[in-house]
Amino acid sequence: MRILIPVPLKPVVLVWGLLSAMILVGFIASSMLQGKDPFSPKATATQFTDAKAGAAHSGQQPKNSHKAARTPIQ
Repeated sequence: MRILIPVPLKPVVLVWGLLSAMILVGFIASSMLQGKDPFSPKATATQFTDAKAGAAHSGQQPKNSHKAARTPIQ
C-alpha cells in the first residue's frame, strides 16, 4: 500500500529556479568583483592547482622554527 503525498510542482519549480538563479548571479558577481572571468576554464584550472600547491606548502614548517622565535629571559 502506497501513500501518495500530492506536491504542487509549480511552486517547487519556481523556488528551485529562483534559488539557482541567485546562486549563479552571486557567483558571477563575486568573480567580477575579484577581477576574474567567471567563464574562463583556464582561470579556474589555474586557481585550483595554485590553491592546491599553496595548501601543501603552507603546512610544512621547519622543526626548529618555534625554538628560534624564543628569546632568553634574564
